[in-house]
Amino acid sequence: MFGRPRAGETEEDLMRQQEQLVAQGKLQPSVKLVRPDKRKTEDGSLPEPANNDAPRSKFAQDRANKKKKEGIKDQTILAESVHRIPRAAVLGRVVEREAALRPSPAGLAQWCPQPSPHGFPQPRALHTLADDGTENSGVTKGKGRVKKSLYMRELERQGLAGRGRVPTTTTTTTNNNTAPPAKQPPDPSIAALGSSSVIIQGDDVLKDKSEVDKIHQENLNRLSAMSHEERMREREELLSCLSGEQIAFLRSLRQGSGKQARGSIEAKPGCEVTPMECSDVEVQERKVKEEGIAGKIEDNRDGKHTEEKMKVESHATSEEEEKQIKSMKEVKMEENTTLSDLPITPQEAEKWVHMDKVEMEKLQWMTSMPPPKPLKDNEGFVARFNFKGDILPYSADISYRQALHHHGEEPGRPGYTLDEIFVMVRSQVLQQRHQGLQMLANIFRNAKEGLYDHCTNPPLIQLAIEAGAVLLLRFALDDPSHLVYREAVRGLHHLVASDPDELCLALAHPWIPGDLEPGVASEVHASDKTRQELDKEEQDLRDHEVIKLDVVRALVRMDTLVRLRYLLEKVQPEAQTVIDILGVLTRMARHSLTAAWSLASTPKLLSIILDSFLPHNVSSLLTGTSVASMSSVYGVPLRHALQMLRVLAAKGRQLAALLVNTYQVMDRLLVYVSMEPSEVSLPLQEALMLSQEAYSLWSVLLTYGLTKPVEAVASFYPMFVKQLVFYRDKVPLNQEQENNKFNYDVGAQMVAVLGRAVEVAATHSLLEARARLNQGTVAEADGKMVVLPPPPLTWAHLQDLPHLVETCLAKWLSQLARDDCRPTFSGLRLIGSCCTFLMAYYSRWKDQTSYNHQECLARTENLYNTIISPFISSPAFMKLLATLPHHSSLCSSLQPGTSRDPINLGSLGCITLGGTVVPLIQPSSPFPLLVPFSSLLLTLNTLHPALIHPTPDRLLESEQIATYLEKLCVSPRHLAPHWLTRAEVYFLANILQLAGTSGSVGSARKVLFHEAALSLLPCIHKGDEHLLKELLIKVICVPEFTCDLAEVAQGIDDMSLSDYEPLKSPALHQPALNASQMTSSVFQSLASIGNELASALVTKKELAASLVLAGRVPFATNSITISHVEDRLILDQFWPLTPLKYAFRDRWKPQKEGESTQSKPEDILTVTRCLQMAYMGLKHRSRILLPPSASSHSSWLQHLSLAFLSASDLFLDPTISSYLQGCVVELLRRGGYAKMTLQQPIDGFSSTSDWYRSLVDQYQAVSYGDSTFALFLIVPLQQHCPKEFRTTLWGDACNALQFLYLRPEQVKRFIPLEQFLAPPEEDEGLITRYRAAIGTSTITAKRNPLMHTIAEHHAHLFLSHAAEMRRAT
Repeated sequence: MFGRPRAGETEEDLMRQQEQLVAQGKLQPSVKLVRPDKRKTEDGSLPEPANNDAPRSKFAQDRANKKKKEGIKDQTILAESVHRIPRAAVLGRVVEREAALRPSPAGLAQWCPQPSPHGFPQPRALHTLADDGTENSGVTKGKGRVKKSLYMRELERQGLAGRGRVPTTTTTTTNNNTAPPAKQPPDPSIAALGSSSVIIQGDDVLKDKSEVDKIHQENLNRLSAMSHEERMREREELLSCLSGEQIAFLRSLRQGSGKQARGSIEAKPGCEVTPMECSDVEVQERKVKEEGIAGKIEDNRDGKHTEEKMKVESHATSEEEEKQIKSMKEVKMEENTTLSDLPITPQEAEKWVHMDKVEMEKLQWMTSMPPPKPLKDNEGFVARFNFKGDILPYSADISYRQALHHHGEEPGRPGYTLDEIFVMVRSQVLQQRHQGLQMLANIFRNAKEGLYDHCTNPPLIQLAIEAGAVLLLRFALDDPSHLVYREAVRGLHHLVASDPDELCLALAHPWIPGDLEPGVASEVHASDKTRQELDKEEQDLRDHEVIKLDVVRALVRMDTLVRLRYLLEKVQPEAQTVIDILGVLTRMARHSLTAAWSLASTPKLLSIILDSFLPHNVSSLLTGTSVASMSSVYGVPLRHALQMLRVLAAKGRQLAALLVNTYQVMDRLLVYVSMEPSEVSLPLQEALMLSQEAYSLWSVLLTYGLTKPVEAVASFYPMFVKQLVFYRDKVPLNQEQENNKFNYDVGAQMVAVLGRAVEVAATHSLLEARARLNQGTVAEADGKMVVLPPPPLTWAHLQDLPHLVETCLAKWLSQLARDDCRPTFSGLRLIGSCCTFLMAYYSRWKDQTSYNHQECLARTENLYNTIISPFISSPAFMKLLATLPHHSSLCSSLQPGTSRDPINLGSLGCITLGGTVVPLIQPSSPFPLLVPFSSLLLTLNTLHPALIHPTPDRLLESEQIATYLEKLCVSPRHLAPHWLTRAEVYFLANILQLAGTSGSVGSARKVLFHEAALSLLPCIHKGDEHLLKELLIKVICVPEFTCDLAEVAQGIDDMSLSDYEPLKSPALHQPALNASQMTSSVFQSLASIGNELASALVTKKELAASLVLAGRVPFATNSITISHVEDRLILDQFWPLTPLKYAFRDRWKPQKEGESTQSKPEDILTVTRCLQMAYMGLKHRSRILLPPSASSHSSWLQHLSLAFLSASDLFLDPTISSYLQGCVVELLRRGGYAKMTLQQPIDGFSSTSDWYRSLVDQYQAVSYGDSTFALFLIVPLQQHCPKEFRTTLWGDACNALQFLYLRPEQVKRFIPLEQFLAPPEEDEGLITRYRAAIGTSTITAKRNPLMHTIAEHHAHLFLSHAAEMRRAT
């Protein structure tokens, strides 16, 4: 056994060990690897296996037998490779190449691999080349020494170096294959050509210098044998065959030295060489070689040579070659760049280390950046962003040390474009991906905050999604690097979620009516039709196609929830990444009920969130360990997780029950609300916000009346009392407001929980009575009624709470009424929660078995007289009312922020267009108090109608309210569809209903209230249908608010009612009503109008669902989320005609067999009532129903025309015909005829031309020449309207002309006749139709006087103008 060499052994020891090893001979290895040899030997026999007894598998036996039968020879036999047996081969494509003009040097034979029986050719080593310091071993260049490689020196030794290039040495070697040099010709012109050619330098065909010299010598010999005349003749012939560029190039080869022959070309007089030609020297050189030289090789052997025409210089030296390279780089420089612009000169650059080869392009990059090209007026430019996501100004003078500049299309502008950021995100370099994702996240954040609203077109988020940002972020989530997935989560959060929206929604709780949550989906999901189509076709769509329709839905489909769960469970990222993930999950839960269930159904996702970020055990926070010193937030309760659960629970009763029963959420909530903020290691602000979110989630769970949350209220009742006592004694509203800010917020949420508990306790007596009688209360899906058990909380449990809350309210209202108190948003929220609690208590007290009427009236009077009335009379309250117009969303001219959202990704748009927060939620807004305070005021007035007090009159008669309502009536109301505007709608509805209960408000103020109600009606959101009914019945259709109509009905002070005579129709048996009669009929039918419209505008199902949400009935509430729908508003601007739109839709439904086609009496009554409401609005409230926009008149006309299109006999009713005529006359008054642009179609028609063609066809079919119908038909024939209307009537539908019996004197009372006559018609086709209608007697002056006048006028003017033109020519 031999040992291995050790560290202490010498060289002699190693030599002795080697001798022992050699003397031992062949040693037997300790381990022998046996591998079956499958190859055959040279004689074709198989080698014996190492172990014959070894068992062989059946598969191996079958394989061996198959080889024996087929006689397969193994491809690894070495005999063929050794003997080189020739065999036929099938080649794909044979490309013939010209071989060398001489055989390969003998020296190359040693480079060829020889056949070897060992399987691989034996390597041959290069000859040892000693560095003898000669020129062959290296070339001294500048101050450095450039050594040649071994291969280059070997090639030089064999004479093969320098092929195809200028030799670098002047030493010549003798080659056996080179022809002997010719004698010097006696002709001086021949001697001037030199001993070598500068045109033919050798390429892939001419292998070395010897062939070039041989050709040159042959050319010289042939030229010597020719006379001067023959040379000139050949010269002229060759010049005629070459182009000007080729001649200039060949001449330039003789100019200067060898470096100019190969590099830069400077044109001499007579040579037209442009700088562009100089920059493409290599291309020109190859072109001349191929066309001018290679094509003449055979001719050179026949005596036609180029050397006769050109002068040739000797070979260039190595220094000249260096200058040649430098000159070529200088030629390629930009025209506007000079050597003085460079930071250093090329000569100085050569002195630098490793700068032997100067790159002029890189030196150019170091020059001063060119300024951006100037922009034209209003010319856009590509946006460039800095690392913070800010758009850099186009002409910003930012140093290259402060911003990144590119060498691309705009080198003078700093920053990245969106395309360049996407390239960085796709990069394989980790740092570039990280930087690109970071910039992308910053851009999305700034876009959601409205910083780019007036800068980019189209909106930036839409552009990014179309470019594939969603897929980029989703792929980046799978990256293993924490730098990448962290920024990907952040970018996804800022793309799909919105921090401003969530913050505004949190501030709106709990004072927003109903405490409802909004659903935020895409436009595709908001439409029932498109959503159903997507549900059917989603399986056939790819991910990028689903992204184009709905981003959140695509993210759920792409297993984003699973990936986020993996990050939370396995990776455990840092705190900010966890918060961003929870924000993304919250946004997905807001999308739809389906997305919420997908989140809740993701395996282990909710468990991980609850165990990691909502722990039961918070003992670690009580030890004094600071959260700031913790390495992660795992084990620390996060309010963001509670917020996500609150949104999830608000989606439906089943999801809330899942959280309560499966995940035991209530146990965790009780821990968080019972923590003393000063005793935990959390920051005080975070601890209070955690308690606030815990109360908020508790309130949502109480909405459904679930058992465990209700039981928790009963068990924690002492704690609630303790907290109320603390707020009563220790929390002032006019002192230490900043320090108590979060105390106010926590208190507001706590009182909201108590209010929900009152609502649950109020149902105990009802459910107990029905359970005793075994009567069902709630219907299941199959329609079966279910008997519900009563809740464990009774009305008697909460008897002491109202006294404490009233005491707190009295204290805070008195403090707020002081002059030194400056109200804060959080303080007003706290007072508003108290008002909401008292409203819930007093409104449900009357339904309890323990109700005492006298006690209720006494307490109501005491609350009103001692607490509410003094505050209303205070100047502080009037100051709050004075801020209403400034903080009103309905009075604001701001544009909604949802206009920046793409169609596949929605948002609430709490940041309006331009970056301003919705006015309703701003810090100085009074609505957190006024909304619940007005609700309490209305509730007390409803409970105690006999209560005599001047306080409501002070509120309703105040100038602040009048100013606010006046501005409301004339505002554009752009923010009406916004979610938070619901709160202002409730406040206005309460004020208007209070005005309905007051009997001392003046008539002028009541007209203002009536106009405000008409303005408010189209602003009511879906889900609040009960408000619509309340306003219609209690305000809009009440005679007290329409006292001016009573005066009109009596014919007093309105002389304009009889300024026109109604049109008489031959189809009607009764005369049409005049204006006075119609107004009198409207006033007398107000009650019927209100009831009919209330039942026609909303369905019974919608009204019942709205009453459940408004009444806060826990056992009947299935969800407190209002889903995102296509139109958030119930009605539009033309709401009085909504029944006509429903009738028009029903017309296209298939009729049942035997059903009459005539209109039903109830349909006629509904249409009559809606037309009466429309007439009242257009006649007496025109500033509300007819805003100054140009399109409103056209849309009103189109909607009114549905009375003719929805049925064939509705317009034949005298009352309907009268109100139709009265409405259209009011539209044409005061220059309304000039506003009939008729360019925007209404629902149900693809274009206004389609609408007019339907109207003409209906007139031709069923009109009977009705004058009112004809009036609708001629309004679009005015000359300022599109000519398509005139073409339709006078063209394909010309048969309808004969039924238009209107006379000019009838029409000019509504529309001046000049509207049809001026300007003159210029369309020759229309003139031809005018003349044809007159010529064929389709229209006559007696039967159709108006149409005949119009056609005759235009035809006469056109013919007269044409005759004048002919005379002039």
